[in-house]
Formats: sequence, structure tokens, C-alpha cells
Amino acid sequence: MDVVISTSFLGLIGGLVVLFTALGRIPPWVGYPVGGALLSIYLLAVAAGLKSMRDIRKRPPPSTSVVGRRGVVAEVEGGGWALVKIEGVYWRAYCEDCAPGDSVEVVELRDTGLVVRRRR
Repeated sequence: MDVVISTSFLGLIGGLVVLFTALGRIPPWVGYPVGGALLSIYLLAVAAGLKSMRDIRKRPPPSTSVVGRRGVVAEVEGGGWALVKIEGVYWRAYCEDCAPGDSVEVVELRDTGLVVRRRR
């Protein structure tokens, strides 16, 4: 059985333990180490979350990172749609006359998927 505890909850409990230790309700030799450890976990989680948010903002949008890349058609669906493998990642792509195994190049990124053209 997995137990999931919110980091905000850990921060709240750690703050309360430190507060009750300062008020004399919990012995200092127990309260400060336990409360400090819980607050430290909370602060580390908040710092990691802020760093990951900053890293996500630095990442280029998919349009700039996919257009111009080359891939291979893995399978063809109906209506001109195909499943294309580009650098180990499968993408849904629109291709006029593609067949499995064709080499393609990404021309455009749309809301519905990629637009690719067959390389001659």
C-alpha cells in the first residue's frame, strides 16, 4: 500500500512542531530536530518545483525543435494520416502519399499533428 503525503502538509506539520516546541509544549530535544527535518523536506520540494518550472520555460516550443527533422513512416492510417518515428519518438503526421518505410521530413507543426513530405 502506497502512502502519499503532500509536501504542503509536511511543511505545515513541521511548522506546528517548531511552534509548539517554542511554546514549551514539546521538548526541545525532540521538537526542533523533527520540525526542522519536516521543514527542510518542504523547502527542498519547493526549490525543486521552482527549478523545474524554470527549466520548462527555457525549453523551445515543439515547432522550433521538430520542423526540418527527418523520420521514417512506421504505419499508414486512413485519410492520409501516418505514424512517423522521429528520433525514437512516434508522431501522428499527415502525409499525402506515404507508405511504411518511407523517409520523410517535417514541414509544419499543426494542432492535429505534424505535416510531413516524402523525401525523394
